[in-house]
Amino acid sequence: MASLIVGRVVLAIMSVRNLFKCLLFVLLILAAGCGPALRPSLSQQELLSAREASDRLVNAEIKGFTPRLVTRAKQEYDDYVLGVRSEPPVIDALVISGGGDWGAFGAGFLKGWGRVPKGSMARPEFDVVTGVSTGALIAPFAFLGTERTIDQVLNMYREPRPDIVKLRGLLFFLPRYASFTRIPGLERDIAEAIDSEFLNRIVREGRRNRMLLVNTTNLDDGDMRAWDVVEEARSALRTGDVDRVHRILLASAAVPGVFPPREIDGRLYVDGGVTGNILYGARTHDEDSFSAVWKKTYPDLPIPKQRYWVILNNQFRFLPQITRQTWAAIMRRSTNLATQSATVNALRHLYALAEISKLKRGADVEIRVISVPADWTPPKPGVFVKETMNALADLGERMGANPSSWRTEPP
Repeated sequence: MASLIVGRVVLAIMSVRNLFKCLLFVLLILAAGCGPALRPSLSQQELLSAREASDRLVNAEIKGFTPRLVTRAKQEYDDYVLGVRSEPPVIDALVISGGGDWGAFGAGFLKGWGRVPKGSMARPEFDVVTGVSTGALIAPFAFLGTERTIDQVLNMYREPRPDIVKLRGLLFFLPRYASFTRIPGLERDIAEAIDSEFLNRIVREGRRNRMLLVNTTNLDDGDMRAWDVVEEARSALRTGDVDRVHRILLASAAVPGVFPPREIDGRLYVDGGVTGNILYGARTHDEDSFSAVWKKTYPDLPIPKQRYWVILNNQFRFLPQITRQTWAAIMRRSTNLATQSATVNALRHLYALAEISKLKRGADVEIRVISVPADWTPPKPGVFVKETMNALADLGERMGANPSSWRTEPP
């Protein structure tokens, strides 16, 4: 979860608290003259108008998602009737949460999952892949879903670059900076892996009505913003602005205050985990849900089964601890618990939506969730520590290869 990164960075910063004492006087002198970079000034009415326009765009996009899924499922149903397919269609949605460097667990899990023999618990070709924060960085590779792309993203977590995260020099904490750190290593990883050829493959898969979505937080509008990466990839190839896709993915992973935010179309974006640590269609109205649209369009046909596979790149409950009575320790623990609780509540909501769909329309909806075991502890403290990330990747591979690792009951 994004807040876990915030907490661990705060802990690292507090380890140099004596340096803070020495520099406090310098900070007080410099703060007044070190304002943040200027952005265009808009009136409250202009901001409200811009938000209304954004809301209309987002709502139109959301309404367009379900018909694409219905079209895909109907094509598969027709193939099944004609004998081209041996099994009726199943809608498989992969939901990958935030978790910072603990995304190594999710990347490892996808690798191990690929070893499960063919059958109902094998890693499927996903109809929908969603990601938030570190999950957004994993999502494009999971969407393509080949052994090569899974190995690509797993290697990014197993072999973190030395400059994956760097403090902004000695006075990194000055208010003129948008974040404590820069992320040159991560930016290079994304730019090198997700190039024009990679985006072309995403677009080709999108033509089959598969969907790839990532969540960000629009600080200016004060709301979540889910991006259709297939459409963004198509636009990037048309305009030549491949970096726009990189900015969207990095915005989703931009832990507030720690990693750099990203400005896209004049709006400022940070970590999607702030507004939703998992992306599962919560904002879709009931009448626009897959089961409702299918039932309305094809009333005489059975609703295809829907399966949600949720990878939580963290623990359902953090390990208990004695929290020191310092603002840093209290803030760290509280922000971690806030994100954790919001994620658990979101999962409960997903289970509730599934139950409503079953009761109201007779739909068959399955939800499976995987997470880091509650008693697992990192082998070494710190953020983006190679030993810890490899231990998480190893754990993920072991659990991914074992179908009994999945849990089906709501948290």
